[in-house]
Amino acid sequence: MKALTLLKYHGHSLWNWRSSYLGRFLEPVAYLVFLTAGLSGTVGGSPGACLAYAMTGLVCFVAFRSATSTVGDVANDRKWGILAIYTMQGGSIAGYLLSIVLFATAVFVGQLAVLVGIGSALFGFPALGGTPLLLACLTGLLVLIGWVGIGAAVGAQVQSYSVRDLVVTVTALPIVLSAPLFYSLEAAPRYLQTIAHFNPLTYQAAWLRTPSGELGLVLLAAGVWALAGLAVAYILLRRADRVSRER
Repeated sequence: MKALTLLKYHGHSLWNWRSSYLGRFLEPVAYLVFLTAGLSGTVGGSPGACLAYAMTGLVCFVAFRSATSTVGDVANDRKWGILAIYTMQGGSIAGYLLSIVLFATAVFVGQLAVLVGIGSALFGFPALGGTPLLLACLTGLLVLIGWVGIGAAVGAQVQSYSVRDLVVTVTALPIVLSAPLFYSLEAAPRYLQTIAHFNPLTYQAAWLRTPSGELGLVLLAAGVWALAGLAVAYILLRRADRVSRER
């Protein structure tokens, strides 16, 4: 399959730019070791409960960060003619999108493996959430696919590196910090609660924290999110210029 061939080149890209990708693996670990561990000793409740709460937030965070990475990957593929060459050789937009999703999924699984491994070594696996955390990671995979779709859709419209960097800078921090990933919204200021109601990460974090007895309904909601993101990406990639206008 041409999509699997393209996936191989995405893997080569990861290795060639491994110093840049290293940050993607270290970033969630830094949040866990420094921010989450620090907060667990200052907020109410047991430290274990705070860690388990924050770990589901970190799964959401890693899934969202895949969107910002995908924006850059798709924009680069268009700028350097990779998408154009792929389609000229008979590759489909669906196949291209599949390669992006598979690559992002592989990175996501690697990030979570490193995160859970280091977290378990420092705090113990039960303190991180135990088996419910693994179920949250399963839901997080669907959340990831939706965000990859959103990132690919944005990357399909980006015409320059400056626009790409502006979009990522302006959206990333507000989306992450206005969602209850590491703190509860109950004591947050009213304006922050209002913003959080319009933030998809707010609802996705709630999905990951839903009791396992309601897993079926949660997976259905996350599946709809994933399909919606992929549908938007497919439509915009089909309409996009195969090569961006930046030279």
